[in-house]
Amino acid sequence: MRHVLVTGANGHVGNMLARRLVEKGYRVRASVRDLHDAEKTRPLRDLGVELVAADLMKPETLRPAAEGVDGLFQVAAVYQTHAKDPQREIVEPSVTGGMNMLRAAHEAGVKRVVFTSSVAAIGSDAPPEKPLTEDDWNDGARNPYFYAKTEAERRAWAFSKEKNLPLVVVNPGAIIGPGFYRHTPSTQAFEMLLRGKLPMVLPVGFTFVDVRDVVEAHVLAYEHPKAAGRYLAVDRFCTMLELMALAKEIDPKLKIPTMAAPVWSLGIVAGFDWLGHKITGAPRLVTRAMVDEVGGKYQRASSARIRRELGWQPMPFKQCLADTLDWVRTQFLKTRGNGRS
Repeated sequence: MRHVLVTGANGHVGNMLARRLVEKGYRVRASVRDLHDAEKTRPLRDLGVELVAADLMKPETLRPAAEGVDGLFQVAAVYQTHAKDPQREIVEPSVTGGMNMLRAAHEAGVKRVVFTSSVAAIGSDAPPEKPLTEDDWNDGARNPYFYAKTEAERRAWAFSKEKNLPLVVVNPGAIIGPGFYRHTPSTQAFEMLLRGKLPMVLPVGFTFVDVRDVVEAHVLAYEHPKAAGRYLAVDRFCTMLELMALAKEIDPKLKIPTMAAPVWSLGIVAGFDWLGHKITGAPRLVTRAMVDEVGGKYQRASSARIRRELGWQPMPFKQCLADTLDWVRTQFLKTRGNGRS
């Protein structure tokens, strides 16, 4: 069981997972959509992995990628919360694309699949006394990304049951930590913070987790003989204001926002976000669908099951946050701050 395929290997989780598996002595086949994209494949080329082209929306590319491996880490998905055509750009790659990969794995005789889902498939809001658990489902998902993760995981479980395909699912929280070469919705705010361009935050809270701990959750889910079902890989719950305060403890020179936008104003904030996107081309961060999904909500979740059953132990959260800030400084500020990007 030491020969594995990691899909989406140029993404944040996929890249770090491929590295960890190589460190552990696995034979790693890493898939990307375009082998000729030097920027996206650069972090993988020095690892000694076998790079292959595989596009989730092109089934004919998936069976060859899955042939001959013992295990599959189905990490590839679209992690963005806004698109011009959400169905085509966000939902279909995760839902249809995820099913295409599972079918290819089944046809190729893959013996074990670890499927990357998200806390987004579990819920968007929970009180402190009753955090979200693996028994919860985000049945009322409004944002395209949250809906896509929920539907993709539901279909994965149905297919696993129908075909008797051994499947374990990891549901990470909001992933931060080092090792990303393109921002995700979970990391964009850190560059804005370091540039002093974050005047206020949203009235929301998420359960954050370091990418390296997410990787360990995947490895444990693959290696542990009794791993089964869903596993929430979540660590520290913070409101966005609490996260900013922790960042300032790490770097007292940071100028942090000290207030959250009122919940009643979020529709207006979404309007200004849309206007800024139209005028400057800046990525959308606060869309109406995102406001409906998480505005004024607190995504508390419990990692009790993965700790108890698989022995998962995340690193100290302040170390995770410090490493995130350092990574953004070295990978983004030094290049983007001097006009070369």
